[in-house]
Amino acid sequence: MKFQSDGIKTVFEFKGVNLLLTYENKGVWRLRSSADGGFDDMGAAQTLARDLGEEYESAPLPVKAEEKDNIIAIQTDDGFSAVISGSSVEFYPAQGEAVRKITDVKTAPGSSSVTLAAYHGEKLYGTGERFDKVNQRGKKLHLYAVDRWCQTKGNSYIPIPVLLSSRSDMMLMNRYEYSVFDICSSDKNSITIEQKYAPVDLYLFTLGSAADNINAYCRLTGFSPMPPEWSFGTLVCRYHPEFQTKEGVFAMAQAMEENDFPWSAVILEGFRPYQVENLPELKIISDRIHSLGKKVMLYEQCGRFPKDADKLFGLDDSYAVSSDSGVELDETSSYNKLDNFNKKKMRCIDLTSERSRAKWEEFWNGYVNDIGIEGAKIDFCEQFPDREDIKFADGRSPRAAHHWYPTLYNILRYKHFNTRPQGGVNFSRGGGIGAQRYPFVWAGDQRREFYFLKPVIRAALSLGLSGVPFVSWDMAGYQPSFNPIDKKQEDRVFIRGLEFTAFSSNIQTHGKIKRPYDFDNHTKAVYRAYSKLHECLKPYLLEQAEVSCKTGLPLMRHLFLYDSSDKHCADTEDEYMLGCALLVAPVLSRWRKRNIYLPKGVWVNIFDGREYEGGRMLKGFRVPLESVPVFKLKDAPSERIDEALRQAKPFTDEINRLSSAK
Repeated sequence: MKFQSDGIKTVFEFKGVNLLLTYENKGVWRLRSSADGGFDDMGAAQTLARDLGEEYESAPLPVKAEEKDNIIAIQTDDGFSAVISGSSVEFYPAQGEAVRKITDVKTAPGSSSVTLAAYHGEKLYGTGERFDKVNQRGKKLHLYAVDRWCQTKGNSYIPIPVLLSSRSDMMLMNRYEYSVFDICSSDKNSITIEQKYAPVDLYLFTLGSAADNINAYCRLTGFSPMPPEWSFGTLVCRYHPEFQTKEGVFAMAQAMEENDFPWSAVILEGFRPYQVENLPELKIISDRIHSLGKKVMLYEQCGRFPKDADKLFGLDDSYAVSSDSGVELDETSSYNKLDNFNKKKMRCIDLTSERSRAKWEEFWNGYVNDIGIEGAKIDFCEQFPDREDIKFADGRSPRAAHHWYPTLYNILRYKHFNTRPQGGVNFSRGGGIGAQRYPFVWAGDQRREFYFLKPVIRAALSLGLSGVPFVSWDMAGYQPSFNPIDKKQEDRVFIRGLEFTAFSSNIQTHGKIKRPYDFDNHTKAVYRAYSKLHECLKPYLLEQAEVSCKTGLPLMRHLFLYDSSDKHCADTEDEYMLGCALLVAPVLSRWRKRNIYLPKGVWVNIFDGREYEGGRMLKGFRVPLESVPVFKLKDAPSERIDEALRQAKPFTDEINRLSSAK
């Protein structure tokens, strides 16, 4: 078989396609197809590192490659190996059978593809944010960020071309360009990844455990920075016009205080960060909120600035991304017609220009340093134009910009907010490879209906299995219900959404719906108890967040990450581990009973202290409206969980009382 190896790079021909195989790190292989006679080293991870001014060390490890009887055997110093024949490329761990097999690679003008064998019974998780299921086997997915309000089938604000197998290997197509993942849809025994506008750049992580593979993925694309302590609290955000005036913001603050509701920050969605006439009032709001010991965040649309920004802030057209028709760009072809029937026009800052970046930071310095803004909610990240005549200052192709632009923008905003000692944060609903580097992301827009409670949990779990550890959402929905039953029983949907949100990274109230203090006294009492319980969990959440930032493990974990050998864990999509110690089994319907699967171990109900031996299903577990099943792993390796639960006991007791009051 025709091949060349210099002890680092192995170049060979497979089914008529020239390929380059390198061993990048322990258990990590990289396979590239040729393009224009060479092999492109600038995939997504490498491009992101370059754009952030980081040193990217491309130093593959040595291998020994030998050919015998038309079979190429590649051996690494640490025992991993690959075997190349005329029909397949197989990858082996240090011991045992093949982890994954490539059966085909194709190239054509404008696209390339790789086909891998799928194995009987394996689950395939990932591909970024998914609302319909966590296990995406049997799906054909177009990995392209789109804005689709209240949809749960196939759409994603944060598509990430990565698949994690229940066999504990992981696949990454290391490109920002649009791709199509056929995950055993056309052929139940095959996974085909079609990459548009770019060559194959496939990473295979074969380390034998899901945790190790996620860690290796994050070593390649970046780990999450540690969010500030206050961002794990309650963030209050309302749709305008409530937050367009200082009176509306102060009324919210007063209502939260009068109702004894804890909160840590306000997100001023009504204030656009480009209206200079509002800056004095914004300063008054900021000073008042800070005097209460709270933080202030703005709302912005990813990288956009208006026509009059030149007159107001000196942001003229020379700082913007341009096209053949000028700097007024149409938003992407995947725009949401429910948001605006016609495409919106936009000006976007050119992130490839150092001059433009410096001007953008200068513009935002007025908010960060002078007014004291600690962060932003960054919206419409999925709307960057996809037209081919776009011109960037550094001359790069626009074909991948739909995904790399929001990813880079969010990271840069996060870094800027963290130039202040108290730390900052941004919430974003878009991006691609590297989205873990700007905590937090939030799961778009849902209605206040029971139907939409499960999709946000699936979104968080699928993102966690795609390397994104911190996920938030609009608690219990952003828009009013279209379902007359749920609309009539809004308090019940609100309570059920509150219950599992309290056992997540933070509580975010937002939307065109009732605010917590607008409900009846009983519902407000339930909200008060859970929001205070969440505050008590902060030390534990911070402990586990540090683990996430070091390892890549998500804060909300699919049960598969707890026990990959347990079939029930692999199949369960409506429970999760919150860190290493708490199992949460929320109620996501009108029913007041549910089945709960407890994996191996001894589990203690945090509300009544009862112990349960794991490895079994609790059938018909009774769950009154005001309660949520949460179990502590008795021997969990956490130093803070027991003290956190002791601090929370007044509120778990209150929840027990409220559960029996009706």
